[in-house]
Amino acid sequence: MPTWQRNGTGRTLDWELAIERNRDALLRLVAGILIMTGGAADSLPRYLRAQVWAVLRPAESALRRLIVVVKQRMKPEVRMAAPRAVAPVVVSVPTGARKPAPAFALFDRRKSFISNGRRFAKGTPNIRFFDGYDAPVPVKAVAMPEDLVSAARLNRRLAALRNALDDLPKQARRMARVEAKREAARSQTGKYIRPMRPGKPPGHRDRKRHPVDFVLADCHALALYVLVPP
Repeated sequence: MPTWQRNGTGRTLDWELAIERNRDALLRLVAGILIMTGGAADSLPRYLRAQVWAVLRPAESALRRLIVVVKQRMKPEVRMAAPRAVAPVVVSVPTGARKPAPAFALFDRRKSFISNGRRFAKGTPNIRFFDGYDAPVPVKAVAMPEDLVSAARLNRRLAALRNALDDLPKQARRMARVEAKREAARSQTGKYIRPMRPGKPPGHRDRKRHPVDFVLADCHALALYVLVPP
């Protein structure tokens, strides 16, 4: 939870301590994910990958809000300064090649209110013939929890999260530059500007059942407080 300190005028929020505590909590969550997966494995059981995504998505939202807090606490001239070079974390790939991790996604994915059509049936009509020439009906394999599935996308997102945690000021300056570019081109592109989408953050769960849920709630409250202080 945020830490308050007393001064001559009352209580003020210790921003540095609040940022550091939430960053440490996210680092512990990343370490827990690595323990769950045994490192950057190329494939994982389906049930284990689902468990990791259930932690990784809220952690990404929490870090995004923590970067918003760091950006707002920076001076304007510092926000637009050129970032210093930091060695990125590399992602292990099956071929043995090594390449830098992708950049962390600084903006929430917007909610889609357009139907994706999944409610409608797909395929050919279910028509039967009586002359013995029915086309063979393909049997779809049933997905089992123990089936091995690819973990490449998960590893990239996890590496991007670790890189961003290693240098929050760099990510804050990057976020400020992207916001400035989108603000300048908003009339032509129509892209949203703010990193945080309205409403509940991605990965939010009303019934908090994992430590990442409390970290996300804390970071979201800090971001709202720094954007619109009471």
